[in-house]
Amino acid sequence: MEFQAVIMAGGRGTRMGCITEGTAKALIPVGQHPLLYYPAKLLEKWGFEEAILIVPSSQSGQFSTAIGQMGLSLKFDIVQINDDDDLGTAEALRIVAPKIKRDVLVLSGDLISDIALQVFADKHRRQNAAATILMADESLAFADMDETKLKGNQGAELIVALDKDDNDRVCVFVDEGDVEGGDLPMSRRMLENHPQLMFCKDLYDGHLYLLKKWVVDYVAANPTLKSLQCDLLPKLISSQFKRRSPKAEAASSGYATPSLHSSLDESEPRGLMASSLPPTDIRRFVPQDHWFDSCKAGASIPGTREAEELYGCYAYIMEAGHCVRANTMQLYAEICRTFSHSKLSSLACENIPNVHPSVSKKEKSQACSESVIDAKCTIGERCSIKKSTISKHCTIGDRVRITNSIIMDHVTIKDGCTLHNTIVCSNAYINEQCSLTNCQVGKKCTVNAKTHSKNEELNNDSHEF
Repeated sequence: MEFQAVIMAGGRGTRMGCITEGTAKALIPVGQHPLLYYPAKLLEKWGFEEAILIVPSSQSGQFSTAIGQMGLSLKFDIVQINDDDDLGTAEALRIVAPKIKRDVLVLSGDLISDIALQVFADKHRRQNAAATILMADESLAFADMDETKLKGNQGAELIVALDKDDNDRVCVFVDEGDVEGGDLPMSRRMLENHPQLMFCKDLYDGHLYLLKKWVVDYVAANPTLKSLQCDLLPKLISSQFKRRSPKAEAASSGYATPSLHSSLDESEPRGLMASSLPPTDIRRFVPQDHWFDSCKAGASIPGTREAEELYGCYAYIMEAGHCVRANTMQLYAEICRTFSHSKLSSLACENIPNVHPSVSKKEKSQACSESVIDAKCTIGERCSIKKSTISKHCTIGDRVRITNSIIMDHVTIKDGCTLHNTIVCSNAYINEQCSLTNCQVGKKCTVNAKTHSKNEELNNDSHEF
Protein backbone atom coordinates (compact mmCIF):
# COMPACT_ATOMS: atom_id res chain seq x y z
CA MET A 1 0.00 0.00 0.00
CA GLU A 2 1.36 3.39 -1.05
CA PHE A 3 -0.05 5.19 2.00
CA GLN A 4 -0.39 4.41 5.66
CA ALA A 5 -3.53 5.35 7.59
CA VAL A 6 -4.04 6.82 11.05
CA ILE A 7 -7.49 7.05 12.65
CA MET A 8 -7.72 9.64 15.42
CA ALA A 9 -10.09 8.17 18.01
CA GLY A 10 -8.46 9.47 21.18
CA GLY A 11 -10.83 12.38 21.77
CA ARG A 12 -12.70 12.51 25.07
CA GLY A 13 -15.95 13.73 23.50
CA THR A 14 -16.31 16.69 25.84
CA ARG A 15 -18.90 18.28 23.54
CA MET A 16 -21.07 15.16 23.49
CA GLY A 17 -22.71 15.62 26.89
CA CYS A 18 -23.93 12.51 28.67
CA ILE A 19 -23.63 10.42 25.51
CA THR A 20 -19.93 9.69 26.06
CA GLU A 21 -20.10 9.12 29.82
CA GLY A 22 -17.99 5.99 30.23
CA THR A 23 -17.95 5.39 26.46
CA ALA A 24 -15.46 6.53 23.84
CA LYS A 25 -16.94 8.94 21.30
CA ALA A 26 -15.86 6.72 18.42
CA LEU A 27 -17.86 3.82 19.90
CA ILE A 28 -21.28 5.46 20.26
CA PRO A 29 -23.83 3.88 17.92
CA VAL A 30 -24.82 5.24 14.53
CA GLY A 31 -27.38 2.90 13.04
CA GLN A 32 -26.29 -0.68 13.72
CA HIS A 33 -22.58 0.10 14.01
CA PRO A 34 -20.29 2.13 16.25
CA LEU A 35 -19.17 5.46 14.81
CA LEU A 36 -15.64 4.10 14.28
CA TYR A 37 -17.00 1.56 11.81
CA TYR A 38 -17.61 4.17 9.11
CA PRO A 39 -14.07 5.62 8.71
CA ALA A 40 -12.65 2.10 9.12
CA LYS A 41 -14.96 0.73 6.42
CA LEU A 42 -14.01 3.63 4.16
CA LEU A 43 -10.34 2.62 4.42
CA GLU A 44 -11.14 -1.04 3.82
CA LYS A 45 -13.28 -0.21 0.80
CA TRP A 46 -10.39 1.61 -0.86
CA GLY A 47 -7.81 -1.11 -0.35
CA PHE A 48 -6.21 -0.37 3.02
CA GLU A 49 -5.26 -3.52 4.88
CA GLU A 50 -4.22 -1.96 8.18
CA ALA A 51 -4.50 1.27 10.12
CA ILE A 52 -2.97 2.82 13.21
CA LEU A 53 -5.76 3.54 15.69
CA ILE A 54 -5.16 6.09 18.46
CA VAL A 55 -7.42 5.49 21.48
CA PRO A 56 -7.74 6.64 25.12
CA SER A 57 -5.90 4.20 27.39
CA SER A 58 -8.84 3.84 29.78
CA GLN A 59 -11.08 2.62 26.96
CA SER A 60 -8.69 0.44 24.96
CA GLY A 61 -10.59 -2.66 26.12
CA GLN A 62 -13.85 -1.26 24.71
CA PHE A 63 -12.13 -0.67 21.37
CA SER A 64 -10.69 -4.18 21.24
CA THR A 65 -14.16 -5.64 21.89
CA ALA A 66 -15.84 -3.37 19.32
CA ILE A 67 -13.24 -4.14 16.66
CA GLY A 68 -13.80 -7.85 17.18
CA GLN A 69 -17.52 -7.37 16.59
CA MET A 70 -17.28 -5.12 13.51
CA GLY A 71 -16.38 -7.95 11.15
CA LEU A 72 -13.84 -5.96 9.13
CA SER A 73 -10.76 -7.40 7.48
CA LEU A 74 -8.87 -4.17 8.25
CA LYS A 75 -6.19 -4.81 10.87
CA PHE A 76 -5.66 -2.26 13.64
CA ASP A 77 -2.45 -1.28 15.36
CA ILE A 78 -3.92 0.18 18.56
CA VAL A 79 -1.89 2.95 20.20
CA GLN A 80 -3.01 4.14 23.62
CA ILE A 81 -2.71 7.72 24.84
CA ASN A 82 -3.15 9.01 28.37
CA ASP A 83 -6.70 10.23 29.01
CA ASP A 84 -5.51 13.11 31.16
CA ASP A 85 -3.14 14.58 28.57
CA ASP A 86 -5.93 16.11 26.43
CA LEU A 87 -3.75 15.88 23.33
CA GLY A 88 -4.37 17.76 20.11
CA THR A 89 -4.28 15.96 16.78
CA ALA A 90 -0.71 17.04 15.99
CA GLU A 91 0.40 15.84 19.42
CA ALA A 92 -1.29 12.48 18.85
CA LEU A 93 0.34 12.18 15.43
CA ARG A 94 3.71 12.90 17.08
CA ILE A 95 3.26 9.86 19.32
CA VAL A 96 2.79 7.47 16.37
CA ALA A 97 5.34 9.20 14.11
CA PRO A 98 7.97 6.42 14.60
CA LYS A 99 5.48 3.96 13.07
CA ILE A 100 4.97 6.06 9.93
CA LYS A 101 7.30 5.14 7.07
CA ARG A 102 5.39 6.52 4.08
CA ASP A 103 2.99 9.32 3.19
CA VAL A 104 0.01 9.07 5.51
CA LEU A 105 -3.74 9.50 5.42
CA VAL A 106 -4.96 10.95 8.73
CA LEU A 107 -8.68 10.89 9.42
CA SER A 108 -10.94 11.53 12.37
CA GLY A 109 -12.68 8.65 14.09
CA ASP A 110 -15.96 10.58 14.00
CA LEU A 111 -16.03 11.15 10.22
CA ILE A 112 -18.88 9.77 8.12
CA SER A 113 -18.08 10.10 4.44
CA ASP A 114 -18.25 8.25 1.15
CA ILE A 115 -15.37 10.16 -0.43
CA ALA A 116 -13.64 8.36 -3.31
CA LEU A 117 -10.22 8.02 -1.70
CA GLN A 118 -8.66 6.99 -5.00
CA VAL A 119 -9.60 10.33 -6.59
CA PHE A 120 -8.48 12.19 -3.47
CA ALA A 121 -5.10 10.42 -3.56
CA ASP A 122 -4.74 11.05 -7.30
CA LYS A 123 -4.96 14.79 -6.72
CA HIS A 124 -2.36 14.56 -3.95
CA ARG A 125 0.03 12.71 -6.29
CA ARG A 126 -0.65 14.94 -9.28
CA GLN A 127 0.16 18.11 -7.34
CA ASN A 128 3.04 16.49 -5.44
CA ALA A 129 1.36 18.17 -2.46
CA ALA A 130 2.77 18.49 1.04
CA ALA A 131 -0.83 18.32 2.29
CA THR A 132 -4.21 17.68 0.69
CA ILE A 133 -7.32 18.59 2.71
CA LEU A 134 -10.81 17.14 2.35
CA MET A 135 -13.42 19.89 2.39
CA ALA A 136 -17.11 20.09 1.58
CA ASP A 137 -19.62 22.88 1.22
CA GLU A 138 -21.71 23.15 4.38
CA SER A 139 -24.86 22.75 2.28
CA LEU A 140 -23.59 19.26 1.41
CA ALA A 141 -22.18 18.41 4.83
CA PHE A 142 -25.37 19.40 6.67
CA ALA A 143 -27.91 18.46 4.01
CA ASP A 144 -31.41 17.82 5.42
CA MET A 145 -30.30 18.82 8.93
CA ASP A 146 -32.13 21.33 11.12
CA GLU A 147 -29.96 24.48 10.93
CA THR A 148 -31.53 25.94 14.06
CA LYS A 149 -30.19 23.00 16.06
CA LEU A 150 -26.75 23.14 14.46
CA LYS A 151 -26.13 26.87 14.87
CA GLY A 152 -22.83 27.32 16.68
CA ASN A 153 -22.21 23.57 16.89
CA GLN A 154 -20.38 22.80 13.65
CA GLY A 155 -16.97 23.52 15.14
CA ALA A 156 -14.59 26.35 14.30
CA GLU A 157 -15.71 28.75 11.59
CA LEU A 158 -12.98 28.70 8.97
CA ILE A 159 -12.00 31.41 6.55
CA VAL A 160 -10.54 29.72 3.51
CA ALA A 161 -9.15 31.29 0.33
CA LEU A 162 -8.55 29.13 -2.73
CA ASP A 163 -6.95 29.78 -6.08
CA LYS A 164 -9.38 27.95 -8.37
CA ASP A 165 -7.04 28.50 -11.34
CA ASP A 166 -4.26 26.69 -9.44
CA ASN A 167 -6.11 23.44 -8.70
CA ASP A 168 -7.67 24.76 -5.49
CA ARG A 169 -4.40 25.70 -3.89
CA VAL A 170 -5.13 26.76 -0.30
CA CYS A 171 -3.78 30.28 0.27
CA VAL A 172 -5.63 31.21 3.47
CA PHE A 173 -6.81 28.78 6.16
CA VAL A 174 -7.63 30.42 9.47
CA ASP A 175 -10.11 30.14 12.32
CA GLU A 176 -12.40 33.17 12.23
CA GLY A 177 -11.82 33.63 15.96
CA ASP A 178 -8.08 34.14 15.36
CA VAL A 179 -8.68 37.16 13.10
CA GLU A 180 -8.15 40.21 15.28
CA GLY A 181 -10.28 43.27 14.63
CA GLY A 182 -11.60 41.82 11.40
CA ASP A 183 -8.23 42.27 9.65
CA LEU A 184 -6.91 39.26 7.77
CA PRO A 185 -3.14 39.54 7.18
CA MET A 186 -2.01 38.39 3.73
CA SER A 187 1.48 38.44 2.29
CA ARG A 188 2.30 40.59 -0.68
CA ARG A 189 3.92 37.65 -2.42
CA MET A 190 0.75 35.59 -2.11
CA LEU A 191 -1.33 38.38 -3.63
CA GLU A 192 1.18 38.88 -6.44
CA ASN A 193 1.18 35.21 -7.37
CA HIS A 194 -2.54 34.67 -6.75
CA PRO A 195 -4.40 37.89 -7.56
CA GLN A 196 -7.77 36.14 -7.96
CA LEU A 197 -8.71 34.27 -4.81
CA MET A 198 -12.06 32.82 -3.87
CA PHE A 199 -12.78 33.45 -0.18
CA CYS A 200 -15.10 30.96 1.51
CA LYS A 201 -16.76 30.87 4.91
CA ASP A 202 -19.03 27.95 4.12
CA LEU A 203 -16.44 25.21 3.60
CA TYR A 204 -16.41 22.38 6.11
CA ASP A 205 -13.10 20.75 7.08
CA GLY A 206 -13.67 17.00 6.98
CA HIS A 207 -10.55 16.34 9.10
CA LEU A 208 -9.18 13.95 6.50
CA TYR A 209 -5.67 14.88 5.39
CA LEU A 210 -3.02 13.32 3.16
CA LEU A 211 0.43 14.34 4.39
CA LYS A 212 3.91 13.80 3.02
CA LYS A 213 6.17 11.67 5.19
CA TRP A 214 8.49 14.65 5.70
CA VAL A 215 5.57 16.64 7.10
CA VAL A 216 5.09 13.97 9.78
CA ASP A 217 8.82 14.20 10.56
CA TYR A 218 8.42 17.95 10.98
CA VAL A 219 5.49 17.45 13.37
CA ALA A 220 7.52 14.92 15.36
CA ALA A 221 10.39 17.36 15.82
CA ASN A 222 8.32 20.44 16.62
CA PRO A 223 6.55 20.24 20.02
CA THR A 224 4.94 23.66 19.55
CA LEU A 225 2.46 22.12 17.10
CA LYS A 226 -0.67 21.03 18.97
CA SER A 227 -3.35 20.76 16.28
CA LEU A 228 -3.19 19.72 12.65
CA GLN A 229 -5.98 22.11 11.69
CA CYS A 230 -4.98 25.11 13.81
CA ASP A 231 -1.17 24.84 13.84
CA LEU A 232 0.32 22.57 11.18
CA LEU A 233 -1.84 23.45 8.18
CA PRO A 234 -1.57 27.25 8.66
CA LYS A 235 2.22 26.82 8.95
CA LEU A 236 2.45 24.84 5.72
CA ILE A 237 0.13 27.20 3.90
CA SER A 238 2.02 30.33 4.96
CA SER A 239 5.33 28.66 4.05
CA GLN A 240 4.17 28.65 0.43
CA PHE A 241 4.63 32.42 0.36
CA LYS A 242 7.98 33.09 1.99
CA ARG A 243 9.11 36.68 1.42
CA ARG A 244 12.80 35.88 1.23
CA SER A 245 14.85 33.10 -0.24
CA PRO A 246 15.95 30.27 2.09
CA LYS A 247 19.54 31.55 1.76
CA ALA A 248 18.68 35.07 2.95
CA GLU A 249 16.45 33.80 5.75
CA ALA A 250 19.07 31.36 7.04
CA ALA A 251 21.81 33.99 6.85
CA SER A 252 19.77 36.36 9.01
CA SER A 253 19.47 33.58 11.60
CA GLY A 254 23.22 32.96 11.67
CA TYR A 255 23.02 29.86 9.47
CA ALA A 256 24.22 29.25 5.94
CA THR A 257 22.54 27.19 3.27
CA PRO A 258 23.41 26.44 -0.37
CA SER A 259 21.84 28.76 -2.92
CA LEU A 260 18.73 27.38 -4.53
CA HIS A 261 18.70 30.01 -7.25
CA SER A 262 22.26 29.85 -8.55
CA SER A 263 22.69 26.10 -8.37
CA LEU A 264 20.47 23.03 -8.36
CA ASP A 265 23.21 20.48 -7.88
CA GLU A 266 21.32 17.23 -7.20
CA SER A 267 24.48 15.57 -5.97
CA GLU A 268 24.56 17.86 -2.93
CA PRO A 269 23.58 15.72 0.08
CA ARG A 270 20.45 16.54 2.02
CA GLY A 271 22.50 16.35 5.21
CA LEU A 272 24.49 19.44 4.27
CA MET A 273 21.34 21.41 3.56
CA ALA A 274 19.62 20.18 6.72
CA SER A 275 22.59 20.74 9.00
CA SER A 276 22.83 24.36 7.90
CA LEU A 277 19.28 25.13 9.08
CA PRO A 278 17.82 25.73 12.57
CA PRO A 279 16.67 22.45 14.22
CA THR A 280 12.93 23.10 13.84
CA ASP A 281 13.07 24.92 10.50
CA ILE A 282 10.46 23.36 8.24
CA ARG A 283 12.91 23.29 5.30
CA ARG A 284 15.13 20.95 7.26
CA PHE A 285 12.65 18.12 6.70
CA VAL A 286 12.04 18.41 2.96
CA PRO A 287 13.70 15.42 1.22
CA GLN A 288 16.38 16.26 -1.32
CA ASP A 289 14.47 14.88 -4.31
CA HIS A 290 11.35 16.87 -3.43
CA TRP A 291 13.47 20.00 -2.79
CA PHE A 292 15.14 19.94 -6.19
CA ASP A 293 12.09 18.79 -8.15
CA SER A 294 10.03 21.59 -6.64
CA CYS A 295 12.70 24.20 -7.27
CA LYS A 296 12.91 23.15 -10.92
CA ALA A 297 9.12 23.29 -11.25
CA GLY A 298 9.05 26.68 -9.57
CA ALA A 299 11.82 27.98 -11.80
CA SER A 300 9.49 27.63 -14.79
CA ILE A 301 6.75 29.70 -13.15
CA PRO A 302 6.93 33.49 -13.33
CA GLY A 303 7.69 35.02 -9.95
CA THR A 304 10.08 32.34 -8.64
CA ARG A 305 7.45 30.24 -6.87
CA GLU A 306 9.59 27.32 -5.73
CA ALA A 307 8.38 27.62 -2.12
CA GLU A 308 4.82 27.05 -3.33
CA GLU A 309 5.93 23.82 -4.94
CA LEU A 310 7.82 22.68 -1.83
CA TYR A 311 4.97 23.26 0.61
CA GLY A 312 1.99 22.97 -1.72
CA CYS A 313 -1.34 22.67 0.11
CA TYR A 314 -4.48 21.84 -1.85
CA ALA A 315 -8.15 21.35 -1.09
CA TYR A 316 -10.23 18.50 -2.44
CA ILE A 317 -13.81 19.80 -2.53
CA MET A 318 -16.54 17.16 -2.33
CA GLU A 319 -19.41 18.10 -4.59
CA ALA A 320 -21.67 15.10 -3.96
CA GLY A 321 -22.10 12.41 -1.35
CA HIS A 322 -21.63 12.64 2.41
CA CYS A 323 -19.02 14.38 4.54
CA VAL A 324 -19.88 15.18 8.14
CA ARG A 325 -18.38 14.65 11.59
CA ALA A 326 -20.32 13.61 14.68
CA ASN A 327 -18.21 15.84 16.90
CA THR A 328 -20.96 17.51 18.96
CA MET A 329 -24.09 16.15 20.59
CA GLN A 330 -26.28 18.23 18.26
CA LEU A 331 -24.53 16.96 15.14
CA TYR A 332 -24.65 13.39 16.39
CA ALA A 333 -28.39 13.65 17.03
CA GLU A 334 -29.00 15.20 13.61
CA ILE A 335 -26.93 12.50 11.88
CA CYS A 336 -28.96 9.78 13.59
CA ARG A 337 -32.17 11.60 12.61
CA THR A 338 -31.39 12.42 8.98
CA PHE A 339 -29.22 9.51 7.88
CA SER A 340 -31.83 6.97 6.87
CA HIS A 341 -31.20 3.26 7.18
CA SER A 342 -30.61 3.05 3.42
CA LYS A 343 -27.95 5.80 3.60
CA LEU A 344 -26.14 4.10 6.46
CA SER A 345 -26.31 0.74 4.70
CA SER A 346 -24.74 2.32 1.63
CA LEU A 347 -21.96 3.87 3.72
CA ALA A 348 -21.41 0.54 5.46
CA CYS A 349 -21.35 -1.24 2.07
CA GLU A 350 -23.90 -3.78 3.22
CA ASN A 351 -27.55 -4.64 2.82
CA ILE A 352 -29.10 -5.51 6.16
CA PRO A 353 -32.69 -5.00 7.37
CA ASN A 354 -33.45 -1.97 9.52
CA VAL A 355 -34.91 -4.30 12.13
CA HIS A 356 -32.34 -6.90 13.14
CA PRO A 357 -33.58 -10.51 12.66
CA SER A 358 -33.04 -11.24 16.36
CA VAL A 359 -35.52 -8.54 17.45
CA SER A 360 -38.70 -9.76 19.16
CA LYS A 361 -41.47 -7.40 18.05
CA LYS A 362 -45.19 -7.82 18.67
CA GLU A 363 -47.28 -7.98 15.55
CA LYS A 364 -49.23 -4.75 16.07
CA SER A 365 -46.13 -2.63 16.72
CA GLN A 366 -44.72 -0.53 13.90
CA ALA A 367 -41.23 0.73 13.08
CA CYS A 368 -40.87 2.96 10.02
CA SER A 369 -38.23 2.16 7.42
CA GLU A 370 -36.15 5.14 8.56
CA SER A 371 -35.76 3.70 12.06
CA VAL A 372 -33.12 1.20 13.15
CA ILE A 373 -33.66 -1.48 15.79
CA ASP A 374 -30.52 -3.42 16.61
CA ALA A 375 -29.97 -6.95 17.88
CA LYS A 376 -31.64 -8.65 20.84
CA CYS A 377 -34.27 -5.96 21.44
CA THR A 378 -37.80 -6.68 22.64
CA ILE A 379 -40.69 -4.48 21.43
CA GLY A 380 -44.10 -4.76 23.15
CA GLU A 381 -47.67 -4.38 21.84
CA ARG A 382 -48.91 -1.35 19.86
CA CYS A 383 -45.62 0.54 19.85
CA SER A 384 -44.78 3.23 17.29
CA ILE A 385 -41.14 3.92 16.43
CA LYS A 386 -40.41 6.70 13.91
CA LYS A 387 -37.07 8.09 12.73
CA SER A 388 -35.29 6.67 15.76
CA THR A 389 -32.36 4.42 16.60
CA ILE A 390 -32.69 1.70 19.22
CA SER A 391 -29.43 -0.02 20.09
CA LYS A 392 -28.77 -3.57 21.27
CA HIS A 393 -30.48 -5.36 24.17
CA CYS A 394 -33.24 -2.79 24.78
CA THR A 395 -36.64 -3.67 26.23
CA ILE A 396 -39.61 -1.54 25.10
CA GLY A 397 -42.97 -2.04 26.85
CA ASP A 398 -46.49 -1.80 25.45
CA ARG A 399 -48.00 1.35 23.86
CA VAL A 400 -44.67 3.20 23.73
CA ARG A 401 -44.23 6.00 21.17
CA ILE A 402 -40.68 6.95 20.18
CA THR A 403 -40.02 9.70 17.61
CA ASN A 404 -36.73 11.30 16.46
CA SER A 405 -34.92 9.75 19.41
CA ILE A 406 -31.75 7.79 20.14
CA ILE A 407 -31.95 4.88 22.57
CA MET A 408 -28.58 3.38 23.48
CA ASP A 409 -27.93 -0.18 24.57
CA HIS A 410 -29.49 -2.03 27.53
CA VAL A 411 -32.25 0.56 28.06
CA THR A 412 -35.64 -0.34 29.50
CA ILE A 413 -38.72 1.78 28.67
CA LYS A 414 -41.90 0.70 30.43
CA ASP A 415 -45.52 0.82 29.24
CA GLY A 416 -47.24 3.96 28.01
CA CYS A 417 -44.16 6.19 27.60
CA THR A 418 -43.75 8.87 24.94
CA LEU A 419 -40.29 10.06 23.84
CA HIS A 420 -39.72 12.82 21.30
CA ASN A 421 -36.31 14.27 20.27
CA THR A 422 -34.77 12.55 23.26
CA ILE A 423 -31.44 10.79 23.84
CA VAL A 424 -31.40 7.94 26.34
CA CYS A 425 -27.96 6.71 27.38
CA SER A 426 -27.09 3.09 28.08
CA ASN A 427 -28.55 1.13 31.00
CA ALA A 428 -31.19 3.80 31.74
CA TYR A 429 -34.57 2.72 33.13
CA ILE A 430 -37.69 4.75 32.29
CA ASN A 431 -40.76 3.81 34.30
CA GLU A 432 -44.39 3.78 33.19
CA GLN A 433 -46.25 6.65 31.51
CA CYS A 434 -43.36 9.09 31.24
CA SER A 435 -43.38 11.88 28.65
CA LEU A 436 -39.96 13.21 27.64
CA THR A 437 -39.45 15.88 24.97
CA ASN A 438 -36.05 17.30 23.97
CA CYS A 439 -34.44 15.55 26.93
CA GLN A 440 -31.18 13.74 27.67
CA VAL A 441 -31.36 10.81 30.03
CA GLY A 442 -28.01 9.95 31.58
CA LYS A 443 -26.28 6.60 31.82
CA LYS A 444 -27.87 4.24 34.39
CA CYS A 445 -30.46 6.91 35.20
CA THR A 446 -33.82 5.80 36.61
CA VAL A 447 -36.77 7.99 35.63
CA ASN A 448 -39.73 7.77 37.99
CA ALA A 449 -43.17 6.84 36.71
CA LYS A 450 -45.35 9.61 35.21
CA THR A 451 -42.45 12.03 34.87
CA HIS A 452 -43.18 14.80 32.36
CA SER A 453 -40.09 16.72 31.27
CA LYS A 454 -39.14 19.08 28.46
CA ASN A 455 -35.69 20.41 27.60
CA GLU A 456 -34.14 18.69 30.63
CA GLU A 457 -30.94 16.76 31.26
CA LEU A 458 -32.01 13.96 33.57
CA ASN A 459 -29.73 11.88 35.76
CA ASN A 460 -29.88 10.19 39.14
CA ASP A 461 -28.86 13.42 40.85
CA SER A 462 -31.71 15.41 39.34
CA HIS A 463 -34.20 16.92 41.77
CA GLU A 464 -37.17 16.15 39.51
CA PHE A 465 -37.38 12.59 40.80
